[in-house]
Amino acid sequence: IILATLMIVETGCRPSEIINLRSEDIVLDHDVPHLVIADRDDREVKTETSVRVIPLVGVSLEAAKKAPGGFPKYHDKSNAFSAATNAAFRRRKLFPTKKHVIYSFRHSFEDRMKEAHIDFELRTLLMGHSNERPDYGTGGSLEYRRNELLKIAHPFPDELFSVLPSQV
Repeated sequence: IILATLMIVETGCRPSEIINLRSEDIVLDHDVPHLVIADRDDREVKTETSVRVIPLVGVSLEAAKKAPGGFPKYHDKSNAFSAATNAAFRRRKLFPTKKHVIYSFRHSFEDRMKEAHIDFELRTLLMGHSNERPDYGTGGSLEYRRNELLKIAHPFPDELFSVLPSQV
């Protein structure tokens, strides 16, 4: 649960997108490590604009390194993942209000991008939202996207990931 949640923090992915990642969707051996959210034979994406490539930075990159094969325990069980995560956060009083849920990390990601003045088009692309403007170009290189996301990456202690088990 922890690693999947940390992958949501710096990617803004929907929880269902994270828990349904396969090893080929988590690309760590690239100049810019990234996630591929794709339409597949075994799983449809929410919308056409949900198909996207998201650079991995900060805690999400480190979590991906610990879970390069994804999260098979929760594959196709997004309701179970959300229920378990929400319960764990509530039990530990980690949500700022009673209205917060695990999906709130996605909302926070959007707010953080706005506050960092990240371009609107890039924000919609990273979030997988539709944009009424005609499509021109690719949305910028992975390097550009990574550099923009680094503006909002949360600092974390080096030892954080030394205590977390790897997912195999």
